[in-house]
Amino acid sequence: MNAAAPDEPIYFYSKTMPFWGLSNFSPLEIEVEGEFWPTVEHFFQAQKFNDREVRERIRRAPTPKEARAPGQSRSFAIRSDWDTVREDVMLKALRLKFLVPKARDMLFSTGTRTLIESSPFDYFWACGQDGTGQNRLGQLLMPVRKELAA
Repeated sequence: MNAAAPDEPIYFYSKTMPFWGLSNFSPLEIEVEGEFWPTVEHFFQAQKFNDREVRERIRRAPTPKEARAPGQSRSFAIRSDWDTVREDVMLKALRLKFLVPKARDMLFSTGTRTLIESSPFDYFWACGQDGTGQNRLGQLLMPVRKELAA
């Protein structure tokens, strides 16, 4: 997929990048407790809310971008413990996503390279425009890769 040196980081974010499949927007359905979610983004955004109607609206959103909108708008009350549980929610979704053989194979193809979500807009889940972001998505993907390889 990527001919870069084995110690160079892998950046992912948009459809035009070789490892776009690592993105939460990539079209890979996950099943969580009997419910199917079109993408990790759909599932993750819905978990911000206790309101079942809001969660269902997000689950049925036609695109990941539309699923993200309610979670970013603050039009609905976000659960009070969200900052505490959001990484656990993401980790759960990633573990489920990468159980799918096609996704797991792509994740394994990254070897032991550092994974960096390169969204210029996100300084928590990604590296942000200037590279100073926390890259929490990449930081969670690497142990998932290790777990699945074990």
